[in-house]
Amino acid sequence: MPLTPELAETLAQHRCRLAGDEVLAPPSPENAPRVVPLPSLAVLKAEGPDAATLLHNLLTNDIRALPVGEARWAALLTPKGRVSALMLLWREAQDRFLLALEAALAEPLRVALLRYRLRSKVEFLLEEGLFAFARLQPDRIEPPLVPPTLERLDAGHALHLAPGLGLEFLPAETAPARFEALLAAGHVPGGTADWRLALVRHGLPWLLPENREAFLLQWLNLDLLGAVSFTKGCYPGQEIVARTHYLGRLKRRMYRLGAREGEPPATGADCFSPAFGEQAAGHIVLAAPCPEGGFEALAVLQREAAETGEVRFGSPDGPRAAPLPLPYPLD
Repeated sequence: MPLTPELAETLAQHRCRLAGDEVLAPPSPENAPRVVPLPSLAVLKAEGPDAATLLHNLLTNDIRALPVGEARWAALLTPKGRVSALMLLWREAQDRFLLALEAALAEPLRVALLRYRLRSKVEFLLEEGLFAFARLQPDRIEPPLVPPTLERLDAGHALHLAPGLGLEFLPAETAPARFEALLAAGHVPGGTADWRLALVRHGLPWLLPENREAFLLQWLNLDLLGAVSFTKGCYPGQEIVARTHYLGRLKRRMYRLGAREGEPPATGADCFSPAFGEQAAGHIVLAAPCPEGGFEALAVLQREAAETGEVRFGSPDGPRAAPLPLPYPLD
């Protein structure tokens, strides 16, 4: 969702600037609540009498049973079970759904859904008139809400992902006034790195283009976040998800890592462990710098690698990080 000229001017007045599709914000008090503009997010609308059935048949969650006004995590998988698109989905009306995801993945998702439409009465359109903000409290790290909760605003919707972490989707024309109102209420401007660090600390995966089709659903802990129904029936990749689920303890999961110094590793970077020598033991899902220095990251790792207490990035002798606790238990 590109910035409107009015919102770009408002952000510039508060010393926020764009670097590609990421927002850079000025330094702020470490624990101050933040409001983060997110032009890197997009919203895809699915609307029509067959919208629920088609999404139900393609996505990992039980869409037909989703009540109006409720939200879920959901994913579109490849036939081999890899996550092609990860989204926050909510039912705005009986025949209308909104899907929020990384903007770079929105058009590929729309094209993929259209491929299955055939004669179904449903349209898939990018919502150009919506803009997203994240609201977060850096000092409040609690378990994610399963499922996320949806709140209707005067003009738009708010998704609460965890206590102290949420998203707002507003008409672009009202976004500058909302941004100013939140600042007046005590928030400070935040940048994309603040949003990503909050996701990391809450153990919430966010799929970026570099990781498209890289992970199985359970490797991203999405089964622990309510993103899959094991009773709804068939969808692309369902056999892989079910087999992984019923085999028992997984060999790979998503872990939180941290280092007190150094730059964040790139999305998709290889992870190494003494337990695996020269062989990669996992990959970076998301990473962000910490205000106090160093960085934190989410990484899909072999369990044995995580249990060694030492993970390195890029090469077996690359920068080092150690496991940090997630706010929810792994199986």
